[in-house]
This record gives sequence, structure tokens and C-alpha cells, in this order.
Amino acid sequence: MSRIRRELPIRRDPAATRNVYGEQQLELDVWMNDLFVDACRESKLVAQVASEEMGEVKDLGRGRFSVVLDPLDGSSNVRSNNIFGTILGIFDRKKLPAPGRDLFAAGYLIYGPATTLVYATRDGVHEFVQGGAGRPDEFFLIEEGLRLPAKGKLFGVGGHRDKWVPEVKAFVNELEQELLNLRYGGSFVGDFNQILHYGGFFGYPAQVDKREGKYRLHFESNPIAFIAEAAGGAGTTGTERILDVPATGIDQTVPTYVGNRDLIERLRSRFENIRRKASGRTDH
Repeated sequence: MSRIRRELPIRRDPAATRNVYGEQQLELDVWMNDLFVDACRESKLVAQVASEEMGEVKDLGRGRFSVVLDPLDGSSNVRSNNIFGTILGIFDRKKLPAPGRDLFAAGYLIYGPATTLVYATRDGVHEFVQGGAGRPDEFFLIEEGLRLPAKGKLFGVGGHRDKWVPEVKAFVNELEQELLNLRYGGSFVGDFNQILHYGGFFGYPAQVDKREGKYRLHFESNPIAFIAEAAGGAGTTGTERILDVPATGIDQTVPTYVGNRDLIERLRSRFENIRRKASGRTDH
């Protein structure tokens, strides 16, 4: 991670390439992708790797694990020196693409004032910080068994409000009336990290002109939803649990809502009620 820190000041310019989604890449996007893919290859533990910056699954050898990566989440924040990070998901003996419910572990790195690592298995979520005790390259445990606070304090929603689907507009109005504080920083890792520590709700919703959402199922939504669930929270697309979404292609996108379980359930119920009305169903 110290190596990444050293490259941040000198790889801020746009690259001559776009990723599979047609988005302009930075030099840092390409460099970090190559760095993590090479590390997976050199470990001899990884059989397959897929990344937001690549259009295909790469076979690396006969390792035990498969890895999904968003090497640079929040790349639009690089120029302004705001929060960005890396998201990763790890599968044990599963070929990609694979559903989120099959994840073995997930985590993210944040390159903020301190470099931190949040790492989750089904048994819990733990947070580490890099440096200290005269060992600048090591990570030290700072919080074990992280759980979302019982009552959420924050919310954040990406995209343009005028394009949010009606269910999300109405739900956000409720959160504002309940005086939850708005926090939105433009990187999934940064925004979710605040929810993990202070509780609340974060979403990048379905929009009226893009019902399938923006976030990439394999590289963003599944790993973060896995962490949310391991911390006592939940993740939904509005119609189903994120981790249960079938894996049909490595470039899938889904509407993504994560946070405290009670808030996610309230939003899910709102979507369900709209569907019932649309189909003419009523509960008795």
C-alpha cells in the first residue's frame, strides 16, 4: 500500500483508454489494476481475477481462489484529493462470474488521511490501519467485530434526484424528515465506510432512465453488501437481496441500497407495495 501512496501524486492524468463501460480511465486506474492483477498472479493462490477495468475474466493458474476487484473506486475524486479506495471480493473454489452469496470474504481499502483496511468474512468485520510502532508497511487491528450502530445517523444517495425512481424519492424524504444527516462524497467505499461506523443508509438507485442502476454487481455491490450483512446490516436492489442476484455476466449493474437492516427493510417494503398496487393485488 505504501507503493500506491507513492504513485498517487504522479498518476493523476487521464489515460489514453476507456474501460469496458466506456468510462475514461486515469493512469492510476490502469496502473492499480495491473498492480493488483500481478499480485494475484504472483501469489500462486488465485485461479481467476476479474476487474472493473478489464472486459474479461483472467485465468491466472491453478490457485484456490477467485478475486473480483474495483482497483480504484472513486477515481473522480483523485484530482480533488478526496476519498477513494479499492474494493475486493474473494471466492473459494468458485469460477467467475459467481453470485454474491458464494463469497468467501470481502473487503476494501481507503487511501484517506490514514490507509485503512476493512475485511469481512461471514464471522464478522474487522478494521485495520497501516503503520505505527515503527513498522510503516504493516497493518494493525484497530477494531474487531464491527457492527452497524443500532440507530442510523447518516444517509447518502448517488445520482440525480430528478431521475430517482419514485420509491427512492419518497424514502429519502422520510429520512430527511427524521433528521438523518446527509453525507455524500462520490466514492462507494468512503460513503459506505461512514455508514458502517455511524449507521444509516446509502444507495445508488435505479433511475427512470437507467433501471438497472450504475454500480457493478461483482466489483462493487456484492462485496459491500457482503460486508454490510456481516456487520448486521443488509443490502437490496429494491426487489431482492443483492447477494442473491444471479450472476449472468461480469459486466452486470444493479440498483444498490445498503445499510441498517431496518432502513433497508423499509425501502424494500415500499418497492413491494408499489408492485402490489401495479398488479392489482391487496393483502387481506
